[in-house]
Amino acid sequence: MSTAHTHTGVTLFVYYKLPLPEHAQWVGRVRAFQQAVVQAWPGMTVELMQRPEASPEGLETWMEVYRHPQGVSPDMMASVATLAQAHGLPPKRAAELFVPLH
Repeated sequence: MSTAHTHTGVTLFVYYKLPLPEHAQWVGRVRAFQQAVVQAWPGMTVELMQRPEASPEGLETWMEVYRHPQGVSPDMMASVATLAQAHGLPPKRAAELFVPLH
């Protein structure tokens, strides 16, 4: 997608793995971080999801989803990464952008 295109419809997905025994300590931290994202970007909506089962190694996969009425821009994506780091979230976060299929 070139920078000349609109960002409308662009959704950001961020996923990572956490040890199952650390679930309770991370959920509050991630929700506080997501609230900071919403405050920084009016109109942003967020979701926090997880896979229904842990891996055999005892890891949960969590997914954060970010949507904005004008689409998620590169500046918003960079802001999410910066705020995640400031809130001490796991450094191994994979971020991907998706658009609706037409």
